[in-house]
Amino acid sequence: MANYSEFFIADHHQAVARAKARMAGKSPAVDVPVLPTPGLSDFEIEVLGEFAVKAVHATGVAAELSLVDIELDTLFAVPDALLEVFAELNAPEDPEEVVDLAAQWAAAEEMESTPEVTEPLLKALAAMAAAAVTAAEENAKMGLFFYSAD
Repeated sequence: MANYSEFFIADHHQAVARAKARMAGKSPAVDVPVLPTPGLSDFEIEVLGEFAVKAVHATGVAAELSLVDIELDTLFAVPDALLEVFAELNAPEDPEEVVDLAAQWAAAEEMESTPEVTEPLLKALAAMAAAAVTAAEENAKMGLFFYSAD
């Protein structure tokens, strides 16, 4: 489990600058929408991605996060297809789908959590993913990033 992690909406330049500031122990200079996560690792997010892909029946969508820069192994981009999957959870046809998905994620052997923690986190991530999709429609350089450091 990571010591600190977060999702945020930014362009590539802002994402790299934010990650470098975090790695240097400084507050990032650029103010962007941020969702702090309770020390989750990229692997735990990928586990969620696998469950989410199945939940929304998005066959063929990879759940892996993309490394942004070889020198920044703590910064990941959420690929567009996976971003769409997370955004789809923001307004599911069946609201219980998110509750069930959060419980499934919490129960995964890779996780050390409970549905009481994962459900609000998943709902917040889905809302942030929907906001990132909107931001990308307005500016193609915008995306959803994940930072996770030990």
